[in-house]
Amino acid sequence: MANGLLVMRVLPNGLDRSRFCFVTGKRVGNAVARNRVKRRLREVVRNSAAAPGWDTVLIARKGSADADFKQLERAVHNLIRRTRLNAPPAPAENPDHQRESAK
Repeated sequence: MANGLLVMRVLPNGLDRSRFCFVTGKRVGNAVARNRVKRRLREVVRNSAAAPGWDTVLIARKGSADADFKQLERAVHNLIRRTRLNAPPAPAENPDHQRESAK
């Protein structure tokens, strides 16, 4: 999957967690720009709700150095949604069930 700022590749890893790799080539910019993009991507992924069990590579495209944090965040969330890596919603606990089991 890809969009204007990023390319995402995913493979199942069989683990109980997901792992992410960030690639920023020299086309993105100088070392300062590449590291800024990687730091921003790490923060976006840390706050995302990606499902466990996937190895993901995020490859930054040329325009990603000029993007602000919100644009990168939208790009990552768009790719996570399109690849269906969203974590399933946690089941809501039924408070009535807890009261019944306590009796």
